[in-house]
Amino acid sequence: MKDKSMEIFESMPVAQAVFKNALPAMAGMLMVLVYNLADTFFIGQTHDALQVAAVSLATPVFLLFMAAGTIFGIGGTSVISRALGEGRKDHARKVCSFCMWSCVVLDVAMSPVFLIFMDPILTLIGASAETWEMTKTYLWIVAWSGPFVLVSNCYANVIRAEGESGKAMMGQLLGNLINVVLDPIMILGFGWNVAGAAIATVIGNVIGAAYYIFYFLSGKSSLSIHPREFTVKEKVCSSVLIIGIPAALGSLLMSVSQILINSLWHSTGIWRWRPWA
Repeated sequence: MKDKSMEIFESMPVAQAVFKNALPAMAGMLMVLVYNLADTFFIGQTHDALQVAAVSLATPVFLLFMAAGTIFGIGGTSVISRALGEGRKDHARKVCSFCMWSCVVLDVAMSPVFLIFMDPILTLIGASAETWEMTKTYLWIVAWSGPFVLVSNCYANVIRAEGESGKAMMGQLLGNLINVVLDPIMILGFGWNVAGAAIATVIGNVIGAAYYIFYFLSGKSSLSIHPREFTVKEKVCSSVLIIGIPAALGSLLMSVSQILINSLWHSTGIWRWRPWA
């Protein structure tokens, strides 16, 4: 089972291998797009401009967690792919474990910062007196899902390194589907509004991360997330970060630019316009 996943790289024709990996990757990107739109869409069904504004302010801040996961996802995928190609399976396992526990450690640093400095963050992103509490509620809830966001975003990439692009897509699909299904139930059905959107997002990310973790623990992967494999030596840390940080800058800058645009947009009061009124 473990060796079968590598057949796509070892014996499959190049065009077929690219096609087999590309389709699930494209589907995964589409799922991310749907995921990003889901909360705003269902909150929009409440016909409350304040709630829409709150979610639009909070979402780019939340996406910073996804950008952080990209550091280890893209960096780890590159290093693991090269290690497997060179036959260094032990090194690939160490890199995979490093990515897992680095995500956990990074979140231990990030989440408290978000929670402790919540008010300055709300001021920075342009939350007004009317949207302040709703934006704070959304960010406060999703901040607790930080480790799951990092892990799911990281391993949606890393698993592709061993030729399991289908399983990588399945984790994304499962988490996003859960979020999309729960959004209307919690936002509209239960009437939890912004809090409902945030809770659905948390549950979706927990399910997605749990899928990837179970995949590794089930023994179906040639890689490992076991703590005993963790190390920062043998250039494991530096090789991941050298590739991962530049790759994450794109996502990071997109989030920052959206935060700045939202801040300017809300400072002008444009969000008050209600097309449904």
